[in-house]
Amino acid sequence: MKSQQGINLTDDQMRRFICDGVLVLDSGVSESIHQTIYENIQWNNNREFNMGNNVLPRIPALQKVLDSPVIHGGLQSVLGDDYILHPHRFMHASEPLDEDMRDMELTGHENQPPMGKGSSGGSGWHQDSQSPLSRARYHVPRLAMILYFPQDTPIERGPTRVIPGTHLQAGLQESNFPFAFVCDHVKAGTCFLIAFDIAHAAFPNRTDMSRYMFKFVFMRTSHPTAPSWDGGADPWKTPETRLGQYEHTKAWSYIWDWVRGARSEFVDSDSDTDKLISHLNSGDPVTGLNAIYELASMGPRAVDPLTQSLLGHTDRPLERYKKDTRKRAPNEVRKREWNEGAFALQDEAYALGAIGAPAIDSLVTLLQHEDPWIKVNAAFALGEVGPSAGVAMSALAAQLENEHHQVVRAVLDAIGCIGVYTNIALPAIRRLLLRDNPAWQEKLMRGWTGESQVRFNAMCAILNSDIPIVDIEDLLVGTFRDPNGYVPALAIEALTRNGSPQGIRSALTFLKTRRWDDSLANEQRVY
Repeated sequence: MKSQQGINLTDDQMRRFICDGVLVLDSGVSESIHQTIYENIQWNNNREFNMGNNVLPRIPALQKVLDSPVIHGGLQSVLGDDYILHPHRFMHASEPLDEDMRDMELTGHENQPPMGKGSSGGSGWHQDSQSPLSRARYHVPRLAMILYFPQDTPIERGPTRVIPGTHLQAGLQESNFPFAFVCDHVKAGTCFLIAFDIAHAAFPNRTDMSRYMFKFVFMRTSHPTAPSWDGGADPWKTPETRLGQYEHTKAWSYIWDWVRGARSEFVDSDSDTDKLISHLNSGDPVTGLNAIYELASMGPRAVDPLTQSLLGHTDRPLERYKKDTRKRAPNEVRKREWNEGAFALQDEAYALGAIGAPAIDSLVTLLQHEDPWIKVNAAFALGEVGPSAGVAMSALAAQLENEHHQVVRAVLDAIGCIGVYTNIALPAIRRLLLRDNPAWQEKLMRGWTGESQVRFNAMCAILNSDIPIVDIEDLLVGTFRDPNGYVPALAIEALTRNGSPQGIRSALTFLKTRRWDDSLANEQRVY
């Protein structure tokens, strides 16, 4: 938990974030800090290599932005007071276009417009992949990102673009592109607080100066039990001003209740269950999402129809995801299946998870199904149920012995979302963290293996759990040897939050040899 008090979001800001998935915030940090950061970026880019995950030790002044009351308050409002910074972070550069291209006319909704040579940001509309490898696309805010601009960025200099509302979609369609949100002018120090799954893209830089943007990912570490912003006492009300193209009132209302720790009431509906189920997993973002939460609002009577419908989605391959090079129709929807970037579950799983406790028994039965894709969906839904699914912890722990790392990864994420009775799964989690599995060593994407993500998810499960950190300090220290640097990063997070004095000393000993020192740089760095 951060020590300083943040400036929390208001009800209106939270409602707009739920609807749009984006808020534009002024960090309130002095201009001199942003100038220092910009100069340090240029120094690094001219002499070294992309900083990657090392942006903070290379440019420590960035922490002043992340710790500012506005940014900290926005993050704790969306993710809870005990949110953490994900080990993955990145600096995106948008370099100037060639002079003969700078007069091109752009509206902001273009897909893959040309970018200047040396740019590191992609201009094609996309929803981000996870790092190291994939995790589920959630409807509720479990992750969020800060996009920070250290320099004034008028539209000619290429600010990052987003498509409001797309964070609740399983994929993108060309019909989304015209609804892009592009700021005419982004002042130095501005941060976009965005939902992790929102569609976004770089924009061409038509000036003669570089444009930089830092991406930081943040994670929730506890299930909400009360509002973490300034408000949350009233039922959902759609904000008067929003940016997205669709109306998702039922989904928004459910998310609002979830994030304020309230339980959405079941309604006595006469809606046609079969018709609603026929709308699931469809190509229409409105019809499909509304069907999920209409079915969820029915409570127990929708559990069996949803379970039977989910069973119709067997035989989805879990092998290494291969990019689909086939040209698709503008609004064609990709079949739901495993994807090592990020994966969307079957709509039935989202609905069963939103129903909550009445769906637990059926989900435990589905967890025993021989088809691994059904197991993945059942585990996800149990995680979405939250702490009341703690009664299923033994069934989930048994699945940590599954031969498919994809199943194990989904189960570990579910255990983290549930957050209670985690001791039942601890022996298996310990084995996953400390013993190598030769069957999971294939490199899948960006050099990462299935075991890399298993161990990361295992650490997330521990961070989100009810296990006292002092009881597992030996396990956490044992993960320091892991070649996946994300794993010891989370272990250090746990130790420095709630560890014993000895555990904290172990963390500091590990960090001492990895401290980054610029003292002998060829030229004086600017700090």
